[in-house]
Amino acid sequence: MTDLWVYLGIAIIAIAIAWAGGYYGFTFHFRKRFLTVADECMDADSIEPLIDELERQS
Repeated sequence: MTDLWVYLGIAIIAIAIAWAGGYYGFTFHFRKRFLTVADECMDADSIEPLIDELERQS
């Protein structure tokens, strides 16, 4: 029975680490992408780069 609790604890810790890593990775990627698109919009003085990015993502 003790082994079960150990394995359950390891599984919970592994899930928490994976969840935190995935959240950090997605946040970092999309924040970087948003800032790039925002700079393109500012340079072009238009929202066309934003529309182009939305088309690429969908």
